[in-house]
Amino acid sequence: MTEKVLISTCKYEGKYFAVGISSKNGKIIRITLPKKSEEEAIEEITNIYQDYVINNENQNIAREIAVIYSGKQSDVTIDHLELSTGKYSPFKSEFMRDVLMETCKIPCGSVESYKSLAKKMNTHAYRAVGTALAKNPYPLVIPCHRVVRSDHLIGKFGGGSEMKKELLVKEGVKIRGNKVVEK
Repeated sequence: MTEKVLISTCKYEGKYFAVGISSKNGKIIRITLPKKSEEEAIEEITNIYQDYVINNENQNIAREIAVIYSGKQSDVTIDHLELSTGKYSPFKSEFMRDVLMETCKIPCGSVESYKSLAKKMNTHAYRAVGTALAKNPYPLVIPCHRVVRSDHLIGKFGGGSEMKKELLVKEGVKIRGNKVVEK
């Protein structure tokens, strides 16, 4: 059997979420941030993976991702993510995987700077850390929204700065304007 990406969606609080799951091992290989339409959420995954089936076998997982977005705890953890290399691996490099694994250690309600994250990895490649986070295939589960600039400005985010700010506030981070005021 050829490995395919099984795409499931759910609508939650007026937004659409999608997940891509490997048909081979049942691991999540892609998560979308909330979209305005179901088609837009599906398209984000189908633009990357050409061998796919759209079904709602894993709608419960898409709903769990939506729960994370709403600021609540979820049963989906990094154990559910495809972290190995291979045809459907979302990692472009070992460095990217290392950055994302380090990001998982940032607790809910806390932030780290790109620079401090790089230092924890024993590198001065701060911009490369930012680039790796920008390509995070597992937003919300791997909380790249918790990484901010050294000057405490929230910085960029795949869903836009307003969404990043919204996620941080839901987690209890204090923000004034576009700046974290309390760590």
